[in-house]
Amino acid sequence: MCEYCNRTDVNVTKLDDDEESACEWFSEEESPGSCHKAAAYSVSAWYVEDHLCDAHKNQTEKEMEEGLADFLEGAGFSSQFEIRPIKQGETCDYIAPTATDWKPCGKKATHAKYVLDNSVLCAEHAVQMGYETKE
Repeated sequence: MCEYCNRTDVNVTKLDDDEESACEWFSEEESPGSCHKAAAYSVSAWYVEDHLCDAHKNQTEKEMEEGLADFLEGAGFSSQFEIRPIKQGETCDYIAPTATDWKPCGKKATHAKYVLDNSVLCAEHAVQMGYETKE
């Protein structure tokens, strides 16, 4: 585990009464899998998505610069990220988009890809996901 794996920077903000959004919580265990309540909180969370070797750090930065970030954002995924150097031993998690075996690189990782996830959640699911809310 690298020095960033156990660190998640979370900001939970109560939505204004005039902001109307549906809760974005989703679970594959429950059908149909999504919540139909109104969202009460906006949650922004930075977390480690991948560990990368030098070559795949460069590849990831290149892909994001070449439009992958815009594509991900358009599809509803977060595109804000930071690449941070790591000191502790990890292996590279990168899987090439064209890989047929879906196996990660496995070389020594030198960086962590830290991404920002933004979502809106109802009060019940914000608490269920472990976010501290202030009513």
